[in-house]
Amino acid sequence: MNKVDFENRVISVHDNLALRDDGSVIAMYEVPASIISSMDVEGKIKFKKRTEAVFASLAPNLSFDIGMLPVPINLEERFGALLEDCADDTYDMALYFLEKTNEDLYGSIGQLINYKFFMTIPLKSFEVSGDIKQMLKDAWARFKEKAVAVVRQTLEFEMNWYEAYEKANRDLELNLSLIQGRKTTKKETGFYQRVDYLRGLTYNRDEEIASIESSVQNIDDTVIEPLSNGVIGLKNSYGKSLVKTLPIANMPNVVNNLHLVEHAQKLPFPIELHWKFHFSKMKGAFSLASKGERASDRIKENQIEAYENGSNQKGSLATARVILDEMTDGVDNRELFVNYLATFVVAGQSMREVNYYKKIIQSDMKDIGVQVVSGMSDQLYFFYKNRFIEQLEEKDKYCIQAMKLSSACENLFFTSQKIGSDIGFPIGRIDHAVESWAGDYKKALASSTNAVFLNLFQANKQGIAGKITDNPAFAIVGQTGEGKSFLTKGLFLCHSLLKALTLYIDPKNEMKAQYMKIKAKYEANFPKMEFEIEQAREAIEDEEQLYWVIRGIEYKYYKPVVDYINNIHFVSLDAKEESNHGALDPLVFLHGDACKKISVKVTEELLGEKYTKEDKFEIAFLESLDAVMSEREKGKKVGLLNVFERLLNSTDEMISTRANLALRKIKNSQMELVFSHGKNSAVDMDARITVLGVTGLNLPKADEKITSDHKESLIVMYALGEFCREFGERDRTQETIIFVDEAWFFNKTEIGASILMSMKRVGRSQNNFLGLITQSISDVETEDDSTAFGTIFAFREPTETDKVLKYFKLPVEETTQAWYDNMTKGQCIMRDPFGRTARITVDFQLPEVTVLFDTVETKMKNTKAVA
Repeated sequence: MNKVDFENRVISVHDNLALRDDGSVIAMYEVPASIISSMDVEGKIKFKKRTEAVFASLAPNLSFDIGMLPVPINLEERFGALLEDCADDTYDMALYFLEKTNEDLYGSIGQLINYKFFMTIPLKSFEVSGDIKQMLKDAWARFKEKAVAVVRQTLEFEMNWYEAYEKANRDLELNLSLIQGRKTTKKETGFYQRVDYLRGLTYNRDEEIASIESSVQNIDDTVIEPLSNGVIGLKNSYGKSLVKTLPIANMPNVVNNLHLVEHAQKLPFPIELHWKFHFSKMKGAFSLASKGERASDRIKENQIEAYENGSNQKGSLATARVILDEMTDGVDNRELFVNYLATFVVAGQSMREVNYYKKIIQSDMKDIGVQVVSGMSDQLYFFYKNRFIEQLEEKDKYCIQAMKLSSACENLFFTSQKIGSDIGFPIGRIDHAVESWAGDYKKALASSTNAVFLNLFQANKQGIAGKITDNPAFAIVGQTGEGKSFLTKGLFLCHSLLKALTLYIDPKNEMKAQYMKIKAKYEANFPKMEFEIEQAREAIEDEEQLYWVIRGIEYKYYKPVVDYINNIHFVSLDAKEESNHGALDPLVFLHGDACKKISVKVTEELLGEKYTKEDKFEIAFLESLDAVMSEREKGKKVGLLNVFERLLNSTDEMISTRANLALRKIKNSQMELVFSHGKNSAVDMDARITVLGVTGLNLPKADEKITSDHKESLIVMYALGEFCREFGERDRTQETIIFVDEAWFFNKTEIGASILMSMKRVGRSQNNFLGLITQSISDVETEDDSTAFGTIFAFREPTETDKVLKYFKLPVEETTQAWYDNMTKGQCIMRDPFGRTARITVDFQLPEVTVLFDTVETKMKNTKAVA
């Protein structure tokens, strides 16, 4: 059996330095995970080269360790912070949504985690007196507590041992800066030495840190028991757990693009990965060159014997020769070589659970040519060897991998996949697959433990590390039926819970009917709810207990959902209702140049060449418009119809005839929403949550030529666009968010495109977040970076695969094409303000809420039958 010291060897900690019982010191650093998309081939190559350069600088230190640890995410804490930004009028709904989502995530995923990377590097020993060294060896074995007391007094207070390492530590920090290595704090250094003894246990981090600060002897305050079934049992005041270490016994012959870290993080449960490196000697009898010469002689002899006997070993011997020749060339070229031990670590509450993890890891790693073994008889050795305080030594032989340093970097250390916000609403999970889920998005969800959170309002905020754009505009694109509407309505609901003004432009006017339908369904059960609440009041005297019981009853009957719906200001702009006439009249809701500009645009769209063909009419119209605007400023209620009615009195027959034509076109049409006498109020801009639906619109399809029948609907939409711009720029201190559904129509004409551009330019300075929901990636392409999109979601559109990949700045090749084309319904490619890209499966989890997003109505009973 392999040997290792089972005792806690840390006797003192100072900042990121830990002093061992033999007088040696290790330095601990956290290396933040660089977020690299699974499809970003060039990004991976660059990062591996950067990592190799950092590792090469550590050669004088002889060895170093890397640990990838699953660190729990405190979801309650994050959601608590998000609740602070939720509005009072919908707070109950926000609380309900986040509490229920929290339960759902824990139920389906378990403890959410982030993977963190740590490095420990030994620093060169300083001169410790012989007396102190002997004291460390003798006293430590006899009575640890006394030894610690003596050593602390001698080394810390008399010698200040850490001072001798300050320069070496600074130099090390400079070397690690290329991968953003950060010195751990004293609390972190002690705590992460302790984590090894807490695997699989629920613990209080603050209590553990306090315990270690009290005495470093508490680092190993856990009963450790090697069990006969090849696991380690841990037991302390928190409970019991089982831990198993799975060493990597063999790596594939070709490790190019192995990317072990990326594969490991795709596993549907938390794992640890540890690597312990030791640089190979380049000179001497036991150097790599000498070992290579001896191996070459053995291979040559074996090859001769195999050929003489006709052995089947010819192929494997030839492969060994190629590998050996490559190693020899590397030695000749002065390349660095390393030996390393790589191990997986899993923890669970039962052997069944641990064995399940083992089976999945071994199967998954086998697919990439990595052999993972059980290490049955060496569990205690691996448990202690994996401690950050331990280093790999020449004498360690079991499961050691030997290869060039550049090849070792193909593990793709210090990387992860992440997208979205740390503090935000859950909107789905990262999908790590390239293949298709054949329409079963639930399988995609079940395969991933990487939840995606999003707060769109983070996009334009300052001081957020790593963010590469402040652009608050966002877009959702893709083919109809792929999930675009579901995501849009989910984002609308989540962000309407925050302290912002929210506007949804609903050209199909489909949301109000669905929300009212669900409201009526839930309210039908309210009499039962009120009866149960009354019974609770009679039975429970304790006020706090009564509060929680009543809240549970209200949750049971979805009362927060109904209260939320009641806070939405639904507006249906139906031109058949006279009360809606003029709701989008520029002379009602706009002032100054903005009013004049949009008035001219809608009139030009209405009359076409009859407006611009002769200067005489255009001049007359502008004069009449100025006059009516002047009357409006004096307090008179006027609208665009008044402009044309003034022109009717013109002595010029051409002018009066065209004015008459305009009035006849407007009468009894959708355009009465835009052209009015100004007697009705405009759409309310001060309602906190508004869903603005327009009925009777006949919008052209994305690839359809605009006809005269479409023009009146487009005019209404242009006015809506201007309303959105005004809504977004009125108050720069107030966040506003606008969802513009069916936004592709803006690009159908030059006027529409200009309105869209003005809406987008309101942007960051005005705290306005504009979301465009459209069909083609072409609708969001722009040469002007200032009007690009900070966040974008692209659902599948089979005819635009290459175009979408180019927009996301991904290589157009077979793998990326399959990655995009194989998306199933409910999946999209997402890019966030940090420049991170991932394929995600959209999921808002709560069916009692997501039923609000349904848009397809049917009276047929068997439409959901499986074909």
